[in-house]
Amino acid sequence: MPTILVPLLLAFDQILKLWALENLSPVPRPFLGDLLYLTLVKNTGAGFGLLEGRAFLLGWLSLGVGTLLLYLLARRRYAFWQTLALSLIAVGALGNGIDRLGRGFVVDYLDLGTSIPLIATFPVFNLADVCVTAGAALILLAPRRKRRF
Repeated sequence: MPTILVPLLLAFDQILKLWALENLSPVPRPFLGDLLYLTLVKNTGAGFGLLEGRAFLLGWLSLGVGTLLLYLLARRRYAFWQTLALSLIAVGALGNGIDRLGRGFVVDYLDLGTSIPLIATFPVFNLADVCVTAGAALILLAPRRKRRF
């Protein structure tokens, strides 16, 4: 699964980011009514504005995490949900790592446009971020086998 899913999602992530750079601006554009806007943000830090201006360091860290996950996936068989989760996290790490090292910033473009207090100030994000979040959620929610003693 990782041999197909990772390159496919990674390519889609990079294509969407190129499209965003060519077609979007920092002015929010409605996409799904008031629920989702398309807004171009060039993020030189990590999520939520952490480590602003440290794109080079974060880029190498992201590529290292993504590469390590691909190595682990190649070395051992995991359950389906674990494989999917690790693959998604690898895609996200590699996608944002490529941005940080290649551009000096991560291209973000998905903007939640709701007035719900906690979500209204949520940072603009991208497909790679969605992959990391979905992968982490799968790790937390995936069924686990019980050990027999």
